Amino acid sequence: MLVAVAMAASACGGDRDGVVPKAEAATSEAPLIPEQTELPTTLPSDVLAGEMQDLAKLAERLAQKLPKQTRPKPIDVAPGSEQWRVGTAYRGYFADPDILRHGDNWYAYATNTSGLRLPTLTSRDLRTWTPLATRGGGKVDPLQAAGWVHSRGGGQDLWAPGVARVGNGWTAAYAAPAGKSGGQRHNCIGLTRGSSPGGPFRPVGEQICYGEAQLGVIDPDVFVDDKHVPWLLWKFSGVVNRRPAGLFVRRLNADGTGFAPDSVTRELLTLSQPWEGDTIENPSMVQFRGVTYLFFSGNNYENASYATGYAICAGPEGPCVRQNRGAPLLSTQSTGNLGPGGGTAFVDENSLRMIYHAWDRVGRLRRMHIASFWQREDGTLEVVDPG
Repeated sequence: MLVAVAMAASACGGDRDGVVPKAEAATSEAPLIPEQTELPTTLPSDVLAGEMQDLAKLAERLAQKLPKQTRPKPIDVAPGSEQWRVGTAYRGYFADPDILRHGDNWYAYATNTSGLRLPTLTSRDLRTWTPLATRGGGKVDPLQAAGWVHSRGGGQDLWAPGVARVGNGWTAAYAAPAGKSGGQRHNCIGLTRGSSPGGPFRPVGEQICYGEAQLGVIDPDVFVDDKHVPWLLWKFSGVVNRRPAGLFVRRLNADGTGFAPDSVTRELLTLSQPWEGDTIENPSMVQFRGVTYLFFSGNNYENASYATGYAICAGPEGPCVRQNRGAPLLSTQSTGNLGPGGGTAFVDENSLRMIYHAWDRVGRLRRMHIASFWQREDGTLEVVDPG
C-alpha cells in the first residue's frame, strides 16, 4: 500500500460531495507525517560542509578529491511566444518548473497551463525551449490524471510536478485536489510511470494523502541519490494552530511506484525564518561535489515576497541546516526578478544551476529563469548569475 496512513483510494478522493475525511489510525507501516520533534540547528560532525565549519574540517574537505567544478556561464532564456504552439519557441506561463536531461535533450515540466496536465518543453541548449510534440508534430499532453483528481477542466488542475528516471523508466509525481476539507481544497500527491521522459505517464499505486492537514500535501520532488536510491520529497501544509508547514522525505521502492516497504518519513525543515512568511514549500534536493543540498521556496507565491532558500544536509534523510545566515539565496531584491521560487536544482556540465519561475509582472505570467551557482570551499553557494 502506497499511502502510509490508512486511507483507501475512495477516502482520499473524497465522498460523493468531494469531502476528505480526517486521517485514520496508522497501519503497520510508518506514518506519512511523524510526530513533530525539534530539528537540529547544526550539522553532524562528519559533514564537512556548511557555514561555521572550523578550519580543521575545512582543511579536511579541501583535501578530499572532489569532482571538477566549472565556473558556470550565464543562461538567458531566449524570447518566445506567450502562446503554446508546437514548433515555436515558448516564453509564456511556466510555473514551478522541474527539469531533467536525457541524451542530448533537456526536458522541463511545469504546473498545468494551456489546457495541459503536464506541460512539457524540450531544449538542446537550455536557452530555446519548444513544446513537446508528437512525431507528427501535434500537441501532446504526456500525463494521464488518476480518477481521484477533483478539478475543473477534466482533471487539468495539476501542479508542481517532479520527474526523474527511476529504475528502467521515469516516475512523474504531481499534486492535485482530491476533494474539500473545511470548505478548502484538499490536496494529495499522485505517482505515474512512463517509458520515456516524454511519457505517456500513467497512474500507479494509490494517492498520497494526509487528511488532518486541511490543505494536504503538495509539491512533490522525485530525487535519485548518488547511490541510485530514489526518494520522494514533499510539502506538508501544516495544521492550523497546531503545526507549521514543513518539508518531508521518504524512500521510494526501486521502481518508483510507491514507498519502499521498510521506509520511514523524515522531516527535513519546518517553517522558522522571518523571510519565509507563512509557509515553506517546493523542496528540491541535489547532490553536487560531495554535498547534499535542499532548496526550497518561502512566503507568498502570489507576490514579490516569494523567495528561494537552501540548506545543507547530512544526506537524503537529513538532518538539514539552513545556510546563507537566515536570508534567502534568491529574492526579488537580490535577483531583480519578481518572486523567484518554485525551483529545481540540477547539475549541468560540472556546474550547479536552478530552473525557477518569476513574475514578469506580479499577477500576470510566471516565466522560466535559470540561475547559476558556484560552490565555495566550505560547500556554501555563491550566486554567479540569477538568470
